[in-house]
Amino acid sequence: MRIVGLVGSPRPKMNTDTLVREALAGAASLDADTEILHLNQMDIRPCQACPKHPAPNHCFFFDDMQKIYEVLENADGIIIGSPIYYGTVSAQLKRVIDRANCLTWIERDPDGKAVFTPRLEKVKKGGIILVSDTTEDPSAALLPIRLFFHDARVEPVGELFIPHADAGKGARNDEVWLERARALGAAVARAIQQAEGAGAAPQGSGGRHGV
Repeated sequence: MRIVGLVGSPRPKMNTDTLVREALAGAASLDADTEILHLNQMDIRPCQACPKHPAPNHCFFFDDMQKIYEVLENADGIIIGSPIYYGTVSAQLKRVIDRANCLTWIERDPDGKAVFTPRLEKVKKGGIILVSDTTEDPSAALLPIRLFFHDARVEPVGELFIPHADAGKGARNDEVWLERARALGAAVARAIQQAEGAGAAPQGSGGRHGV
């Protein structure tokens, strides 16, 4: 059982990074093999909105996004952590999300509406951690992650939203938030174990957001 954490914060060892690490510790307590990728340290070019589909590849550009594609193809679980900047996800995470656009086939229905069908075969389980200082409503940050999860065939297990994360001693030093992060990671691991035990069939495909 392989679970990978994607950290969208540019600040190592701060709230987002710490909480993702704690979530992975929770997963490891159930015998998951865990690893962590810090997106800020990766060379990922912004999406160039290419006019052609790159199939059989996932993109025309070969940079560190290839490491993310490998995770999306082979991992059993993914835990995403991001600070909320201007109400939504960090620039580091948004680059990854935008570069996932060609994880789908893009077709047109009889009315001309775009229909996006996931290309990846493996269904994964996922968790989301969002960290905020002033934002009270995480919905604008959750939306792109949920759409990304759909295209990457990641079934969300749980979400953890930490408001006012820098208040007092900070969420990274608050055992209540750390335990909640560990619980989220454990929940992702349990969902994987249950799916493997049940021999769960892959999700059906469907349309998603517009271009």
